Amino acid sequence: MKRIRIMLLIFMTVLSLVSCSNKVQLQEKGKAILNAKIVDINETSLLVANVAKDASSSDIYQVNIENTHIKDADGSDAGIADLKPGMLIDIAFDGTIMESFPMRLGTISSVSIKSKGEDIAGLYKKVIDDLYAVDPGLNYNISILAFDFTKVTNLTETEKAALIYLIGNSYKMEAFASTYDELCEQGYIDKDKMYFEKGLLITIEDTAISNKNFMFNASKWRSGLGAYFFNDCTAAESGDSWIYTIGAEMIS
Repeated sequence: MKRIRIMLLIFMTVLSLVSCSNKVQLQEKGKAILNAKIVDINETSLLVANVAKDASSSDIYQVNIENTHIKDADGSDAGIADLKPGMLIDIAFDGTIMESFPMRLGTISSVSIKSKGEDIAGLYKKVIDDLYAVDPGLNYNISILAFDFTKVTNLTETEKAALIYLIGNSYKMEAFASTYDELCEQGYIDKDKMYFEKGLLITIEDTAISNKNFMFNASKWRSGLGAYFFNDCTAAESGDSWIYTIGAEMIS
């Protein structure tokens, strides 16, 4: 039995190493590359989402790039001011990953800009900030922000997790992904009274990007008689960022 347990432990360790190697490009000993998208920049700290195809919602990283060599897409030297949310970057580091949330990397040797990318997370952060600001009475005495992004197609699962983390950090509240039914099942929402006593459920659904435009709806819900909606919104790329217009606003 002891031997079986040891073999199982070895097997699980190998699986873990294989999983990590799929999500981070391992090079020679002591070197690795993380392919990531910048979600937020706070002075010398980057919040990034792993862009590997098999990345999970937990594959987000807080990266300190103070005194780090930064290279532009053409290989020339660049600075922190050249980094923008939405950019795709390669982060070269020593292969050490510290298990936290967000995760952290060991010694970083360089950051290379690969392409401009799309800052849809930044757009949705703006939408959520605007939605939170309207009808502030719905926000009274809340401590939880729940997000239903199940019908968001323009963000990866990792980007969704990074956005939720960013908003929770910004508003100093507990923030997590959940649907209405899940909140009812977990006791957060009183299903009979249709009331989310301690929080808001924020929902976004969108269409795929086409010709640098897409449509979306967004809402915040506190109760059956307390909700606010941004409907038939149009998002459009404008220069290096995205802007949006609201088709109709509704309140219940």
